[in-house]
Amino acid sequence: MDIGTSLGLAFASGINAYLPLLSLALAAHFFPGNFHVNSNFSFITQPWFMVVMGILAVADLVADKIPGVDHVWDTIHTIIRPITGALVAAAAGNQMMDSKWLLAVTLAVGASIAGVTHTTKATTRVTSTATTAGFLNTGLSIGEDIVMILSVLLSFVAPYVMLVAVAIFIVIFLILAPKIVRRFRKWRQARTNRAGVTTPLQQSSSRRN
Repeated sequence: MDIGTSLGLAFASGINAYLPLLSLALAAHFFPGNFHVNSNFSFITQPWFMVVMGILAVADLVADKIPGVDHVWDTIHTIIRPITGALVAAAAGNQMMDSKWLLAVTLAVGASIAGVTHTTKATTRVTSTATTAGFLNTGLSIGEDIVMILSVLLSFVAPYVMLVAVAIFIVIFLILAPKIVRRFRKWRQARTNRAGVTTPLQQSSSRRN
């Protein structure tokens, strides 16, 4: 398969750790003439593995839409999503992975791309919770699901388009990430300062009473 397929599925894994891997396994299992899996990762096409991925994919879709649970789920998947991103990128590499160094590079790149997507998703969710009390989180989750599904489809049917999309996303992330981090830190500092002012005032009021 094309490099766009590998990196596109890794990108989608940063949103849902399991559905891209399940999609690759199903494609290789039911359409072996069109889609192949690297022989080192042929276990992903086993029925037991696909069942497990299916259950976890549904759990991911549901948990991500429950306020409060979504943050816990994101925290747990800070490590899991990069791992599955690395796995799906290498598994989709097929015959391109003959050399060990190329396999290692693909694993690293897949993990990095999934990590970037996950970081963007988690940061957006935390910001939404802080600014809207979580009212927009479910809508954001649905939007993320749409992006993830489109990414998986493009990875299979238009890998070069997906490759360009991933490259553009990474460039935008590298440009905007420092600004977002600075603004988020300023917001947290301002919130801490307000809390620090409120607490002494409350203590002073209770002493007078």
